[in-house]
Amino acid sequence: MERTTESNVHVLGYSIGLSTCPYCAMSPEDAWIMTEFVVALPHDHPLTPCHTVVAPRRHVAAFYDLDVQEQRMMWDVVGEIRKRVTSTLRVEGFDIGFADSSPDREDPVHAHIHVVPRTLGAPVHLPPGIEWVYLGSNSPPA
Repeated sequence: MERTTESNVHVLGYSIGLSTCPYCAMSPEDAWIMTEFVVALPHDHPLTPCHTVVAPRRHVAAFYDLDVQEQRMMWDVVGEIRKRVTSTLRVEGFDIGFADSSPDREDPVHAHIHVVPRTLGAPVHLPPGIEWVYLGSNSPPA
């Protein structure tokens, strides 16, 4: 891609127009799971081992901006992540967090779901600003 500066000098700018959203710009090599519609990747600052983020490939501000089929594909990948994690870690349950963009933001954040495994005896401090749901065979932590 080429652009012109104020002095009419042509400058090559390969990154001009490329997405800065980490989920939209995700490469298959960096993803744990990548389909045509969903990407799952390790969280860059994990709360626990195997903390994963699942995001739609389509940039939306909120989970409910996705159509029902896209939501189902997201849940299918969340289920696959849970299956993979439980095959490698002894897990007592999972915290699932919906991270939607605030309606008053000028540049909406890409909606995504956190999949946070809970291991026995390891406390997890879930950050605010995310709608958390506990999924597990035991009762939710206090």
